[in-house]
Amino acid sequence: MPALPSRNNAQPASTFGSYVKQLRAQKQLSMRALREKTGISLSSLCRLEAGHYVPSVTNNVESIDKLWMALGGDMTKLLYLSRRCPTCHGLMKR
Repeated sequence: MPALPSRNNAQPASTFGSYVKQLRAQKQLSMRALREKTGISLSSLCRLEAGHYVPSVTNNVESIDKLWMALGGDMTKLLYLSRRCPTCHGLMKR
């Protein structure tokens, strides 16, 4: 019997919101469960995953940290995708 094709066709996340959504799906968390773990409002999480909001490292580093603590993943990638990583700034212009 031939092997079934893999259902893991996930593309690498290219935005902060898509990375958060990908991590949340991997953890099998609903947005409400993520809200409970992070204290970030449901409306902010919806806006974040839709790409309409990205927490600022300067003003909202706690939000990025809370997401990382709840979801795991790569903190460097979270900072890079937030487009507010001071050490990544030069890399983003390429």
